[in-house]
Amino acid sequence: MFFKNNWIIILFIGLASGCSNDENKVKSIPEVNPTAIEQVLKEIEELLLHVNKSLLVIGSTDIESYATPQSLECTANTCRSEVTLGSIVLKKVFKYNSGVISAVHYDFYYDSLSPDLEKDTQTAISLVHAKLGDYNSTYSSSSMKTYSWANDNNIIDYELFDNGFTFTIRKNQIAEKTIEAGLVAPKHIELAQKLIQCVHSDSLKLGLSVMADIQNLFRVGFKSKPNVLAFTETYNENILLSGSFLFEQENLSGVYFDYVYSDTTSNEFLTDVKTTKLIINKLYGMPSEVVTVSLSTSYRWNNTLIALEVYGDGFSVFLEENGL
Repeated sequence: MFFKNNWIIILFIGLASGCSNDENKVKSIPEVNPTAIEQVLKEIEELLLHVNKSLLVIGSTDIESYATPQSLECTANTCRSEVTLGSIVLKKVFKYNSGVISAVHYDFYYDSLSPDLEKDTQTAISLVHAKLGDYNSTYSSSSMKTYSWANDNNIIDYELFDNGFTFTIRKNQIAEKTIEAGLVAPKHIELAQKLIQCVHSDSLKLGLSVMADIQNLFRVGFKSKPNVLAFTETYNENILLSGSFLFEQENLSGVYFDYVYSDTTSNEFLTDVKTTKLIINKLYGMPSEVVTVSLSTSYRWNNTLIALEVYGDGFSVFLEENGL
């Protein structure tokens, strides 16, 4: 009986020791953190999921549904956040108008010397192909390459740069409504107002928009020249509006709306300048730069390519790549 009990005790100790060793083995397995590209792919996949399930629809989704969950900081109709994913910096930008999202940008920035950038860009585009199929269009310039997918109400742009890549979600359909700026713009300012609205909603975009896009957006009497669409309109016999859209390799490279007044002493001139500036302020906040020289005053905003310049006999609203 004594030996029998001893064997039982030894067996019990052996089993307990084995369980303890197994438990120690489980505890000793190190926790594996996701790599930088795995975190990037997770962010992209979640963004595309929201687009595919119509949880994010440009022009109809409220910014409030993203501001808190994404821990966004919101000022001047733009919400932002920044997070570090390993060696990669992700900057999220949500633009909105009247509480409704008008565009979304996910900017992934790499160190310029990173050996992973080329491989990661291919991995990212493979994920988009798997979720959305083949891209609908592509565009290349000296500074970037862009792939675009049309998805119901949204367009998804995948833009490749020297130091990273960007996912942009913009409206697929032309925005017809004008800006609610708390004021009524006179007829001769309506085209400038529409230009500003189209830029803000990403319906008009440097490097992506083509001539057909411009002709659909602006129903005016265009005169076509090589790489230029131009028009002129006269108002009240004393205001001349000259507009021009410049193109490089079939894609929009610059926009200029020039207003010239034959009577610069009238209140109309000063009122029109004030109205145009208020329209831009409504969407982008106060100007970040105001420069006055002997013949002109220029206004620029740090969150848009739109600029306003006022001269002795008129003013210009323009959009160009070096405007920032």
